Amino acid sequence: MKNISKILCTTLIIGAMCSCGNKHQFTINGTVEGEEINGTTVYLVNGSDIVDSATVADGMFSFTGTVEEPWIAMVANDFFGQQCVVEPGVINVTAETIGGTPLNDSLQSFANNNDMSDLENELKTYLQLYYAAPDAEMRAQAERLYDSVEAIATARTLEGAWRLYRSNGDNILGAYAMNIIGQTDNLTFSQFDSILSNASPVVKAYKPVSRKLEQLKAVESTSAGKHYTDIQGVDGKLSDLIDGKLALVDFYASWCGPCRAEIKDNLVPLWKKYQNKGLVIVGLNVWERGNREEREAAHAKVMADLGITYPQLVDSTRTATDTYGVMGIPQIMLIGPDGTILARDLRGAAIEEAIVNALGK
Repeated sequence: MKNISKILCTTLIIGAMCSCGNKHQFTINGTVEGEEINGTTVYLVNGSDIVDSATVADGMFSFTGTVEEPWIAMVANDFFGQQCVVEPGVINVTAETIGGTPLNDSLQSFANNNDMSDLENELKTYLQLYYAAPDAEMRAQAERLYDSVEAIATARTLEGAWRLYRSNGDNILGAYAMNIIGQTDNLTFSQFDSILSNASPVVKAYKPVSRKLEQLKAVESTSAGKHYTDIQGVDGKLSDLIDGKLALVDFYASWCGPCRAEIKDNLVPLWKKYQNKGLVIVGLNVWERGNREEREAAHAKVMADLGITYPQLVDSTRTATDTYGVMGIPQIMLIGPDGTILARDLRGAAIEEAIVNALGK
């Protein structure tokens, strides 16, 4: 009897030890469709870091490891991308769905409730109209239609994100939801900082959330009424071009359709109209793609294609948009002769209105 008790006790201890060793283990089982995907590599990515890789065989792949605290991952290759939560348990991933563990089931429910398929076709249609528009008026009309549908999508996303946050404020899904709120809502730094003051440590520590807070702080420090912050370019500084002048500064890139439209419809004509009336326009080339030679070639081509003759500055450190908290381009701002930022986020007819108002003072 003593020997039996001893064996049972030993078995329980070993079982407990095994259980402890496995409680942090995760397995991600992926299923994908299409012959072309077999033999390709799928990556498990945390932020910008590749954590693991696997090869697709017979439409399947798998990752296994251990995790101390759940984190948001991207499972992706050239054919698909899917977010999931890496947490203990068996996680099932396809190109359209995730599930199998509590947080992944919740994330899938959020995705289902946040389905935008009914709006996507409208957005695509208006975007096509925007790029195909023969003149500025038609482009502006297409943009208004696009913005009206996008506003509906934004409201729906925010509602779902807040619902997800309220149910998961103490875990990584709450952090994920808060990032969506920060990226989607038109919050000021003070508003977002106030929301985060009551958030859990996991939400505050989530890098995308903290980066968004930093971005909003940069926007606030370079808002209308503040003195502009200088930018180092390839051939000089922004201050070399604008100090003592009324300056319109355009953050743009050659590949950006709306940037090109603003340049063609407004900036080039405004330069011809006001360059001898006290205005300087500076094109600030940012976010250009490729290596240095490719970026230089793209910059030269866009100037030739659009007939740009006003001064240019190419961001040599590629940090100009971080300095100003730029969330999208074009970002067009007007700076007074004394260096005070008079207006940001100028588009369309509002650009000339701001110029006329400033010249009249």
